[in-house]
Amino acid sequence: MNTMKISKVILALSAAFSLFLSACEKTDPAPNANDEAVKYALMVTGGAFPNQTAYFSGFKQLPSGVVGTEGAAELTGSGIMHSYKEHQYLTTFGAPATLRKYGFDAQGRPQELGAFVVQSLNTFGAVDFVSDTEAYAASNGFGGVPKLVKFNPTTMQITGTIDLTPIQKRGAKDVFYLGMTHRDDYVFMGVNYQTASFSNLGDSVYVAVINRKTDKVEKLIADGRCGIIWNGGSASSFGPSSIVLDENKDIYITGTGNQAKVPSGVVRIKNGQTTFDPTYFMDLTKTVGSDCQGLFYYGNGRALTLKSEDPANYPFDDSKNAGYRYFKVDLYQKTSQGELSALLPKVSSSAMTSKWDESKLYLSAPTPTTNAMYSLDLSSGTVKKEFDLSAGVSNGFVKFK
Repeated sequence: MNTMKISKVILALSAAFSLFLSACEKTDPAPNANDEAVKYALMVTGGAFPNQTAYFSGFKQLPSGVVGTEGAAELTGSGIMHSYKEHQYLTTFGAPATLRKYGFDAQGRPQELGAFVVQSLNTFGAVDFVSDTEAYAASNGFGGVPKLVKFNPTTMQITGTIDLTPIQKRGAKDVFYLGMTHRDDYVFMGVNYQTASFSNLGDSVYVAVINRKTDKVEKLIADGRCGIIWNGGSASSFGPSSIVLDENKDIYITGTGNQAKVPSGVVRIKNGQTTFDPTYFMDLTKTVGSDCQGLFYYGNGRALTLKSEDPANYPFDDSKNAGYRYFKVDLYQKTSQGELSALLPKVSSSAMTSKWDESKLYLSAPTPTTNAMYSLDLSSGTVKKEFDLSAGVSNGFVKFK
């Protein structure tokens, strides 16, 4: 496998596909020209791999028109944004894997408040926040030994490293940790195993079950009804997620299809359990009409998924292949309600969503030539464009509560 292909794979794993972006422009006025409080935060990646820059900005009002990068903090590499309470936690692709905590000063300017580093790895496949003093970050890198660290989000100090020796598998040349959630005393983390030829080691969903009280792996569980996890994400991130927790504390996990050997699908771990539910399976390939990528969960069993319309590039895409459409699914009924909106173009798998109240869901539409943010009215189902992004693809968008 050549270097460029490996690079694309790593970018896909970290949910940071910023692969088709236009030249960065700084055309709009500074988002905060006075001392009013910042209400919105936005991260955008511009440029073409490997020369990419992530821009982190704050806004006192909901952005509109064409949004540029004036007044933004600039970080080298393609970005991923995580949100926890009033702070944003930013990472960019490129060793060493670094997680930075950001806020805004009195003038509305981005301000780095702390950071930690995991050496010899490139990025974080998932970050999951339990409380103000407990969180987990899974770091990945092609050819490196991945790590899961426990850290304090307030102080940004690593407080422990979880021993993941029990989940290693014979024949796995590379292992990636993708997607994470917590419930009760456990962290649930997706695991991806690759052979020396970079093919999937097994056609199953793998999830590590980690005891938060002992910081030890209790077991590795597998379900062969769908394929291996290829998405990262957590409740704090914005891209298509492999693991989501619903209001009933049931956990839904998505696996990809694998060349007709197994379909893409959704399996479940019920509340109070640490094994897969044998009575639940949603065949996304059959229900939606083709293989799918991840879930964007927005409540009461409702979610969006990315339906692949470019099988040759599934589950990855590049600057010339934005091959997905947003489709609506009901996880409880195991049904599809079809395409979200004809207004939306085909998008890249770097698409993201954000929901901060019960009225709207915001979603990005990254394509090879344009990048825009749309909204979905959750009552009427109406989709409309909110603003365009001149610098590139959005990695995260949030309103402070």
